[in-house]
Amino acid sequence: MSFPLLVVEAGNSRLKFGLFVPSISSFYRRSGTTISKVIDVVGEWPSCRRFLAIPVDDDIPWQTLASWKPEGTIIAGSNPRAVDRVLKDWQQIGIKTPTVIRERSSIPVAVDVDSPETVGLDRLLNAVAANALRPASRPAIVVDSGTATTVNFVSKAGVFCGGAILPGLEMSAKALHYYTAVLPLIPVHDLGGDTPVTPGRNTREAIRNGLFWGQVGAIRELVLQICRQQKLHEPDFTGANDAADAPWMILTGGGGPVLSPQFPGFLALPSLGMHGLVLTAWKQKLV
Repeated sequence: MSFPLLVVEAGNSRLKFGLFVPSISSFYRRSGTTISKVIDVVGEWPSCRRFLAIPVDDDIPWQTLASWKPEGTIIAGSNPRAVDRVLKDWQQIGIKTPTVIRERSSIPVAVDVDSPETVGLDRLLNAVAANALRPASRPAIVVDSGTATTVNFVSKAGVFCGGAILPGLEMSAKALHYYTAVLPLIPVHDLGGDTPVTPGRNTREAIRNGLFWGQVGAIRELVLQICRQQKLHEPDFTGANDAADAPWMILTGGGGPVLSPQFPGFLALPSLGMHGLVLTAWKQKLV
């Protein structure tokens, strides 16, 4: 296996680049002012040493990527056009052509849904990473807050069993702006910082309330519905009663930092799918 490994994730709104090496890692969860260790990864876990993200149509920083001196590259994503764009100009980086994951059959996770071939690669890669992290005795729920927000269930046996897809924070904000005559566009970063206080006393604050608490409420309800359907212990979302028969919960994606204070019982990990892509490369010996 070649290291360090350059990983490229081609999403609908952003291109993400990360340089990964193997490591043995510990993970912690914050609840208020308390930080507690929740898991040690005994085997090797992909550690991200460098990272950058750009809008999907921006110029690719080829010189920066070349300066990272990767020994191999793997690329995948939910946006086939963006994958093809990266590959078209790849020779600028001066390293060998990357391995490309396009087929779901290349991803080492069992899938139990009506049409496995239609499941987004990003959702499956999240499941690969979740299986490497979760205790073997517990299923997992993975919330990925990106262009779309997905709430997915991985069984105790490690099988991806589907989930829910809803508009993410940015998509919702743009819909309110572009499909109305006068409502302003609220950037996602404006949803961070002080938690919106209800009721909003002006239009901007009313939109912040709707976007933020609407997303939080949707995620909570979807998690509860999954637990009820799967006959699992319903979480209180604080992690205080982390029952053995409750799902292991993970939060990732660009909206994760905005949402994580409302979900202290979730393990917050940025770019979970990129870790899943590295694990796929290791397990399948692709690089």
